[in-house]
Amino acid sequence: MADIRPLSHGQEAQWFLHQLVPGATAYHTGVAVRISRSPDPAVLARAVDLLAVRHDMLRSTFGIEAGRPVRRVAPVGTLRLEHREAGAMSDEALRTEVAAALTAPYRLEEESAFRFVLWTRTTGDGVLLVGGHHIATDAASDTVLLRDLLRLHESCATGGDPGLPVLRGGFDDEVAKEQALLASPRGADLGRYWQGVCRGSAAAELPTDLPRPATQSLAGDTCRVTVPAATAARLRDAARAAGVTPFALLLGSFQALLYRSTRRRDFLVGAPLTTRMSTNSRHLVGNFINTVVFRAEITPVTSFRDLAESVMEQVKSGVDAIRYPFSLVARDLGRAPGAERARVYGITFNMLSTAHLEPALRPVLDAGRPDATTEYAGLAVGPYPLPQQEGQLDLGVDVVQGADTLTVDFRYDGALFERETVERLAHHYLRAVEIATDDPATHVARAPLWAAPAPRATTEI
Repeated sequence: MADIRPLSHGQEAQWFLHQLVPGATAYHTGVAVRISRSPDPAVLARAVDLLAVRHDMLRSTFGIEAGRPVRRVAPVGTLRLEHREAGAMSDEALRTEVAAALTAPYRLEEESAFRFVLWTRTTGDGVLLVGGHHIATDAASDTVLLRDLLRLHESCATGGDPGLPVLRGGFDDEVAKEQALLASPRGADLGRYWQGVCRGSAAAELPTDLPRPATQSLAGDTCRVTVPAATAARLRDAARAAGVTPFALLLGSFQALLYRSTRRRDFLVGAPLTTRMSTNSRHLVGNFINTVVFRAEITPVTSFRDLAESVMEQVKSGVDAIRYPFSLVARDLGRAPGAERARVYGITFNMLSTAHLEPALRPVLDAGRPDATTEYAGLAVGPYPLPQQEGQLDLGVDVVQGADTLTVDFRYDGALFERETVERLAHHYLRAVEIATDDPATHVARAPLWAAPAPRATTEI
């Protein structure tokens, strides 16, 4: 019999979106790796079974009990490894099939919110996909699952100890902490804090190429650009000299670009941040993401350094408020007198890093070095970029920081923007980062962002 568990507010929001558009793929996430020497499918299948025992989120389905969405945890799950023999399939055809598997709909009421698929080719290599729905996972969880699965596979193959961290508690403990926070006076204070940040401002909006449809398409595409190696190498030193973090300098540069593209002086940008606050939570699987907002207020004399410093101040002020569910802020603002609209943000900015991973696993997920191969848990594996979470919003910008690389993904709503427009925007962002790195005292209003022609320097994932 299934064990009934409550959902976090973030999960409830995902459930609502799933019910609204059941076949939408904008909230599918995952990680894939190239495998130079394919594992024995039977051994990997056993590892998947053990993984489901370790993480109860993999044995969960979602539904309604007493009028509320809940998670149902079964003693034994339905999740199984799917092995697909790809024969002599070309790289292009295989990439198309992997992308299709990532975006295949989930029947959350009846089956796991995860899928594990292994493709093997007659050439001896293959691809392993760890995919999931955002109601049950996030980017960090995907890497946890990949790490645990590869170690469990090695253990099943050799009989050794996988050496996985002991789990103390689970995602339900995080839900309980959220419920306790919301029931406390501190929760009310945090709600008022976020309302104060947002009131009087509005979501940043770029001019669109196409009329905005009545309902969101939840479908899009991705442009990827790479920050020049020389700029990426100088960025960290430039941020340190300015007394800010690289995240602050990069987000400030993006705010500068939005200002120059819209001439709006006061706007909000969302930032998906993790709520993993403890060492134990780093090894758990679940949706630990809460999107908060950063407010940009720009005058004719605002510099790139000013914007970065403003981001840093907001980080310091809001770090304790990250755990407050932002879906509640949006709800309260939508009901507040004088609120312009219920939507608080339509554009997000995020920075992802491999630094939190164990050193041996970092090259496997370094998007800046897609051809790299490394030995991990007895397998020769390498990065396999995936197109994912496209069309969630007008625009979502993800900066991915590798060991010595910076790549930037612009995920956009295909019903609003032509690809060429996003390519130009991505190029101008690289220019903004270059100016912020080399001369952060430059006034945003006068920065030569459009000085050079925009090359087609983007790639499709």
